[in-house]
Amino acid sequence: MHDKDNHIINDHVEIIDTITDADEFSINDEKNDQDGNNGTAVSLENLSNLFKGRNLAFVSTLSSDGSPHVTPVWSDIDDENNILINTAESSVKNINVEKDPRIAISIVEQYNPYNMMSIKGKVIEKTFTNADEHLRKLAIKYLGFGKYYYRKPKNRRIILKVKPEKIMGLSLHPAFYFLAYSPFNTPNQSDGAQKDVQ
Repeated sequence: MHDKDNHIINDHVEIIDTITDADEFSINDEKNDQDGNNGTAVSLENLSNLFKGRNLAFVSTLSSDGSPHVTPVWSDIDDENNILINTAESSVKNINVEKDPRIAISIVEQYNPYNMMSIKGKVIEKTFTNADEHLRKLAIKYLGFGKYYYRKPKNRRIILKVKPEKIMGLSLHPAFYFLAYSPFNTPNQSDGAQKDVQ
């Protein structure tokens, strides 16, 4: 089903893209709708790989005055495509989502900045269960060993489970930019650019 702006909508999440003619996909369907030839289609596998990889995620929550509060965090993803954020119970982000569960997350592959996703969603669950074990798991992924040395002894850890509602994604091979070529240009535009250079 599509809305008036031709975005794909389903019960779990809406997938849109800020790039004209870029590919769209339904999060409940592994098959992508490839309407054009621009770039590489984003997919559930792409989303999962970004959050399973050693990539920092940038989390934005809403402060009491309505202003955004943004922090880089370690992140994870579960089998139902919910994003897991491990933080301190006393953290600003945890306090913010207690008042307003809306949240935005941006993640970029560390070795290819043109492989990225931005997510809007809501915190649907907060739990202390296995939060310490989850932090050790994240420490192994991001640091290479299972201890988080910056943790204050009295800080109780909590896991924020985020259900995505809208996802914007882009996945391009960086060679497009190293070669001064944009896959979004038409053949005529590319020819014109080459003539200007000559």
